[in-house]
Amino acid sequence: MAAEITADGAFPELFSEYVDYKRNLGYVYPDSRLYLVRRLSRFLAGRAPDQRVLPRAAAEEFARPRDAESAGSAAGRRGIARQFALFLRWKGIEAWVLPERSQPRQFRSFTPRIVTAEEMARVIACADARPASRCGPQTQPVYAMLVRLLWCCGLRIGEALSLRVGDVDLAQGVITVRKAKHNRTRLVPMSQSLAAHAHHYADAVGLVLEDPQAWFFPSPRGRGYNPCSATAHLQRLMLEAGVTTATGRAPRAHDLRHSYAVACLAKMQADGVDVYAALPLLATYMGHADIISAEYYLRLDPSAWAGIEQAMAHTYADVFPHGTV
Repeated sequence: MAAEITADGAFPELFSEYVDYKRNLGYVYPDSRLYLVRRLSRFLAGRAPDQRVLPRAAAEEFARPRDAESAGSAAGRRGIARQFALFLRWKGIEAWVLPERSQPRQFRSFTPRIVTAEEMARVIACADARPASRCGPQTQPVYAMLVRLLWCCGLRIGEALSLRVGDVDLAQGVITVRKAKHNRTRLVPMSQSLAAHAHHYADAVGLVLEDPQAWFFPSPRGRGYNPCSATAHLQRLMLEAGVTTATGRAPRAHDLRHSYAVACLAKMQADGVDVYAALPLLATYMGHADIISAEYYLRLDPSAWAGIEQAMAHTYADVFPHGTV
């Protein structure tokens, strides 16, 4: 099926054919990539008529870095212009192909901050001990539940805050993550300890279980939480618990997702499970497109796992879905 291209853009048939061509080669074209395709189409529509689809002046102008623009945004535009030009050349249509980067891309070595079970127990204790806010009494139980959910299920912060009451089956202990990254929907089981806390949480904040569209994490105004403000709150909890990075900063909320994956693999190894055989299941629970993304956690420095196995005996260590290992 041809990709939908904005009607007011130039050459909609060519752009639609280009997207189909790339997808047939196995490339994933999510909304973020289609946005760049539409942007190039609109850009060409705003230029003076030219016999060529993508002349040199147009390609260079579209790829030119803007003021106060991130390097990633500029690289995205340049990549689309270059790939579209190569596609046009393949079809026998004259087009200017932007040269490859004059300098190789500088890759950074990124190792996430793995939070151990013992550290996470301190964070949870801080969340439980927080006094209720005068602006919204339910704020304290919301964050106490949120920090458990991120650690226990490996959800992205945006996925967790987007949950509705109907997405959390308290009876079965299953969470439905709807239309997450790349528009995927998946099921994530809860552990017994997390499901039990979720029942207490629902009573504490007064969730209307009969309303499936109500927010599972309601703000004091009855709306959803902003991921940025929620992340800042979680980071304050981690600083209060003394959980910091090597530079003294609080780990990111996304580091809890990494920690979930690493702890799962560590427990599998401790139980003698073939982690490579279990990677597809872990990738499914985490919403990865393939097991290559999940395999990344096997390449983390094993020293980052220090103490995880021993900390499994902690009360809050019952965070791994039963039946996964």
